[in-house]
Amino acid sequence: MAEEGEFAFTASHTSPYSRYSVSMQPLPWFEAAYRYVNNTAVAYGPLGGDQHFKDKSIDFKVRLWTESRWRPEVAFGARDVGGTGFFASEYLVASKRFGSVDTSIGLATGYLGSAGNLSNPLGWIDDRFDVRPGIQQAGDFNSNTMFRGPVGVFGGVAWQTPWESLLLKVEYDGHDYTRELWPGRGGVPANLRPDSRINLGLQYTPTPGVRFTVGWERGNELLASLTLRGNLKNAPRQPRWLDPPKVPMREESLQPVAGDGRAAEVALASPSEFAPASDDSILGSVGPREGYPLLPGHGWDDVRAQLIDNAGFYLRRVEVNDQELILHGNQTRHFYLSEGLGRVARVVDNMVDPHIDWVTLEYNRQDMPIAQSSVSRKALAAYVRGDIDLDTLSRSVELNPPGSSREGTIVYDRPLTRRLTTSLSPGLKEIIGGPDGFILYQLTANASADWMFSRSSWLSGTVSVDLLNNFDKFRYDAPSRLPRVRTDVRQYVTTSEVMVPNFQFTTTHALGRDLYGMAYAGLLESMYGGVGGEILYRPMGERWALGFDANWVKQRDYDQRFSFRDYSVATGHATLYYDLGFDRRIHVATSAGRYLAGDWGVTVDVSRIFDNGVTMGAYATKTNISAAEFGEGSFDKGIYVLVPMDLLMPRSSRATARLWWQPLVRDGGARLAKKYSLYRMTGERDQKLFFDNIEYIDP
Repeated sequence: MAEEGEFAFTASHTSPYSRYSVSMQPLPWFEAAYRYVNNTAVAYGPLGGDQHFKDKSIDFKVRLWTESRWRPEVAFGARDVGGTGFFASEYLVASKRFGSVDTSIGLATGYLGSAGNLSNPLGWIDDRFDVRPGIQQAGDFNSNTMFRGPVGVFGGVAWQTPWESLLLKVEYDGHDYTRELWPGRGGVPANLRPDSRINLGLQYTPTPGVRFTVGWERGNELLASLTLRGNLKNAPRQPRWLDPPKVPMREESLQPVAGDGRAAEVALASPSEFAPASDDSILGSVGPREGYPLLPGHGWDDVRAQLIDNAGFYLRRVEVNDQELILHGNQTRHFYLSEGLGRVARVVDNMVDPHIDWVTLEYNRQDMPIAQSSVSRKALAAYVRGDIDLDTLSRSVELNPPGSSREGTIVYDRPLTRRLTTSLSPGLKEIIGGPDGFILYQLTANASADWMFSRSSWLSGTVSVDLLNNFDKFRYDAPSRLPRVRTDVRQYVTTSEVMVPNFQFTTTHALGRDLYGMAYAGLLESMYGGVGGEILYRPMGERWALGFDANWVKQRDYDQRFSFRDYSVATGHATLYYDLGFDRRIHVATSAGRYLAGDWGVTVDVSRIFDNGVTMGAYATKTNISAAEFGEGSFDKGIYVLVPMDLLMPRSSRATARLWWQPLVRDGGARLAKKYSLYRMTGERDQKLFFDNIEYIDP
């Protein structure tokens, strides 16, 4: 197994196969891969031409136990579990290292063991296990072929040469190439003629993230491959050279408390050490001065401008409650809330009376109060001085439900003044692995605008202009036995050069402390317009949330303007969100309801969320239509990776890069692609993500 968090892309060629794969290691004991194979010896079929046959599949491997001094590491794996079955195989493999030599030996049914050295022991239970059926429906789980057929032996030895960057590999191939079948009329003999079952290879790693391999396979074919890899779990942040520098804390704040001088004891201080004092100890009998709590020479508009510039926090309202300053607004820059909190506290420290100790941010999204985070100024100053460590500081940092602080005196309330916001951005659509070309793409320029009727109601829209594409090659419409709710994609990307993929009115409201609601109407996505609504119950501090959405939508015309086709449908889902595990966070979202084609079913989305916010996940949808009705693919599924742009860019960002692999687009199990989601909009309620990244409060 690779290290937890590993992500790798591999491209290789051994005639007649070009293979491309993406592999992920979301857990120490689980590996998943999406594989794409181009067979240059077989035409694609539907259109002919110069396109070759494509095969896509999902593989996985599970570690059963780890290696010890005497015991080998053992893993079970399966290949091509969701594809055509051309390369399907199930295997059990044991690995053991002896100094500079790493060995492995395994038993396999299917492709890896098709040489059939041994009879299948499961045949003693049922003689059907003695024979492996042929090629299955593309995209099925191949459950009726698993563990069937003869058992073959495979294995290998890797020697770490004295040169650290170079490995020498020798392996025994358990596949019988003379029996290999290619697609067409139920399977056509490939007529591959191996000269040897022994394969040889050299693996060269010039840097940890790059790996080259050359080899000699089947005794008569050259192998060449390139692997690019990295660890997303431990991915370092880029230097923040495009961020404004942190505001220094006031010299007075960084001075130890008079008569204290107990740095060693302060390091063991309890949260009560930094608790606010009483009003009398601060203001005495003369009462607050004019303008309190701002220091002389400052105004709230100045505070707001500095918070926007230095912390990305758009201030809306300010309350003062004893020695707590409550700032209501929206964090727009920092992915890690603790970093935004620390920057806000530094700005406030220079502009607010030192008798204000607790700085609290109440995050608002579209006028919905989401959560409150707080930090003690005294504790932050002690941490900056080096008097206390991060663990001690974290005991003076809180993340609470909105309204947790007692209601205070409002000293600043800014009206809504900026109603129109605009932006320009590039857009990319692509189709990979179709019969018309290896990759079809469309690059667009997107102009977006939002008009705020109020803080909770707004009109949003996007106009896309086609800049560059090769969709003129796009001629193939996939067959479908269902209403064409997604497979008309060719018409949607080739009909018009100026499109309006989104134009909708949206309103959101907090219906309770943990209950949120949203309603929307308009052109909701490139293929559908209509009306709908969503409700989310997300209790603070709990590992679960429950959401409901209901929509009536009508299919849009292919030009993506303001006209519609005849097809309409009511669609919606109930979704349970749940976090499993403590040390390793596994998030499960289970949705049940009606899909765009009118089919009913369930979607299960399982993802591993690392402490830094990187997410590796997979989903599958099964509805009440049969595999035959669904067509090639049998059911909808895919894998994905979400990476915070904050890790990749030299400036802070709340954006997320999304890499998504979906083997096939079909009409079954298709969901409405809504622009907004209440679960995403309430992300500040994620207490684990907040405290897992508490170190960014003062990086």
